[in-house]
Amino acid sequence: MLERLRHSLALRLALQYALLFALGSGFLFGVLYWTLAGSLSARELGALEKQTRALAEEFARAPGDFISRVKNNPSPEMAAAFVRIVAPNGTVQAEKFPNDWVETQVKSIPFGPFTLNQEVPTVRIPQNALRDYSIATFRWTDGWQLQVGRLMDSQTVLLAPLRRAFALTGAGALVLAFAAGTLLAWRATRPLRLVSDTARRIIATGDLAARVPGPSGRGELAQLAAQFNTLLDKNAALLRAMREALDNVAHDLRTPLTGLRGAAELALTRADASPAAAREALAGCVEQADEVLRLLRALMEISEAEAGMLRLEKTACDLGDLARGAAGLYTEVAEGRRQRLAFESAGPVPVVGDATRLRQAAANLIDNALKYTPDGGSVTVTAAVRDGAAVLEVRDTGPGVPPDEQPRIWERLYRGDTSRSQRGLGLGLSLVRAIVEAHGGRAEVSNVPGGGAVFALRLPLAAAR
Repeated sequence: MLERLRHSLALRLALQYALLFALGSGFLFGVLYWTLAGSLSARELGALEKQTRALAEEFARAPGDFISRVKNNPSPEMAAAFVRIVAPNGTVQAEKFPNDWVETQVKSIPFGPFTLNQEVPTVRIPQNALRDYSIATFRWTDGWQLQVGRLMDSQTVLLAPLRRAFALTGAGALVLAFAAGTLLAWRATRPLRLVSDTARRIIATGDLAARVPGPSGRGELAQLAAQFNTLLDKNAALLRAMREALDNVAHDLRTPLTGLRGAAELALTRADASPAAAREALAGCVEQADEVLRLLRALMEISEAEAGMLRLEKTACDLGDLARGAAGLYTEVAEGRRQRLAFESAGPVPVVGDATRLRQAAANLIDNALKYTPDGGSVTVTAAVRDGAAVLEVRDTGPGVPPDEQPRIWERLYRGDTSRSQRGLGLGLSLVRAIVEAHGGRAEVSNVPGGGAVFALRLPLAAAR
C-alpha cells in the first residue's frame, strides 16, 4: 500500500499543486510586502523632508536660539528627531539627540557631498542590525547645513506582524492546499486507476470480457477510459474473427489434406499397384498439395498487401485490355455453364500499376461472378473512365449480396451463407481489395434492382502525357 502511494500520480500531482501554490503565494506576498514597505518608506521620507524644510525656515528666521527651541518643543515629532547644525568650515555648531539614540553612531553620519540650491536629498544609513536611520540634509548657498534625522522603526512595527501573520496563514493554507489537491487529484485520476485495475485483472485472470466500469464525463481521462473499452471491444472482435478464420482455414485445408493422405495411403496399401496407378496417386497428391499452397500463398499475399509490403511492378497499362484478357480466360468456363460472358469498353482506360496483379484482381471478380450466376445467366465486364477515375465493373445476374454481408465479403476467409455450398477458399475478394488498395484505389459492391450484384474497382487515372 505504501509503495503504491509513493508512486501514486494523484499524490505527485497534489505535491506539485502545493508547490505551485506556495511559490505563487510567496510571490504575491513578496510583491505586497515590498509595495507596502516602499509606500511606508516614501511616506516617512516625505514627512522627514517636510519637517526638514520647516526647521530650515525656522533656523533662517532666528538661528541663535534655534537648538534651544527645538529641544524645548514638546511635540512627539520633535522629541523623536535628530537635529544638527554644521558650519561652512565643517564644524558642528549645535546638535540635539533623541534619548534613545546612540551618540557615537550619529556622529559617524557623513555631511555630504550634497547638492546646493536648497535641495533636500535623503540618505538612509543602517547603523547596526537594530536601528535604521533616515537623514535629510538642507544646505544653504553660503555653506551652512541643517541635518534632520529620524528612526525608521515604524516600518518594523508594522511589517513584522505582517510577516508573522503570513507565515502562520501561509503554512495553514499550504496544508489545506495539499489536502484539497490530493482530494481533487484522486478524483480526477480515478479513470486511470480503473483502466489500470481492469488491465491488471485481464492479465491476472485472462478474462477478456472485463471492461472499465462506468467511465462518464467528457474529460480527457474519461474519454481515455471509454477508448480503452472500445479497444478491448475491437480486440475481442479481432479474436472472434481470428477464431472464425482459423475454423475456415481448418475446414478448407481438411479437404485437400484428406485427399492427399487418402491418395498416398491408397498407393501404399495397394502392393500390386501398376506404375500407372502410382503415377495417378502421385498426381492427385500434387494437385491437393497445390490446393494447400494456393491457400497459403493467397493468405501471405493479402497480409503483405494490407501491411503495405506487396511488391508491385508498376507500369503504364490499359485497364480495359487487362480486363479483356482476364475475361478471355473464362470463356470456356462460361460456355460450359451456358452463361453469357461479355466485355464492354468505351475506349482506353489508362492506369499506372502492376499489370499482373490488376489482371489477377479482374480474374478473381469474374470467377466470383460466374460462380454465383446460375446456368443460363450473364456476366458483363465493363471498363470505362468515370468522374476522373478508371473504373472496372463486373455485373452478374446472380442472387446478389445481402446488405448486411456487403461490408464483410472483403474480409479474408469470410464466406456468406449463400456461398457455403460453393467451393472456394474465401480469399478471392480479400485479395482483390488488397491489390486495389495497394494501387491507391478502392473496391465497392452493390446490388442491381432487377437482381444480381455489381462489383466495381476504382483506380487513379494515369496522368495524360
